[in-house]
Amino acid sequence: MFWRRRKTAHQAQEPTALPAAARSAPESFEVPTDWRVDRTTVSFMAFPHPGPLVIADTTVTCRQCGAEREWMVIKTSEGVFVRCRCTFTWPEPRISPQWFDDLMGPVTDVAPDFNHALRSMGYDGAFSGTYLVD
Repeated sequence: MFWRRRKTAHQAQEPTALPAAARSAPESFEVPTDWRVDRTTVSFMAFPHPGPLVIADTTVTCRQCGAEREWMVIKTSEGVFVRCRCTFTWPEPRISPQWFDDLMGPVTDVAPDFNHALRSMGYDGAFSGTYLVD
């Protein structure tokens, strides 16, 4: 959802025959100002972290179910939290707000409330004990 993949050398090469519309398209897309989300006005921000979460050379493990991947990383005014698909949530003081902001990337969706975000990202308990496949 919020992850960017690096382009390989093969993907970075332009095709030899592009349609006229594609040739005139801009290289990057700038989001209009009125569509941008002001990160200072939201009550929380969250993103999924599909792989193992390693902090200070330690792989994070859920104390309730033993999961080692598929995390939801959440930042609120109270700090940074990690949530497992089994719904177990704990504060993670080893993750700084700056680390969160650096890893999150661009905002791609805005949820009306926290419970909606949990449901839409699959962290409401519906996928408890399940690892999702890419």
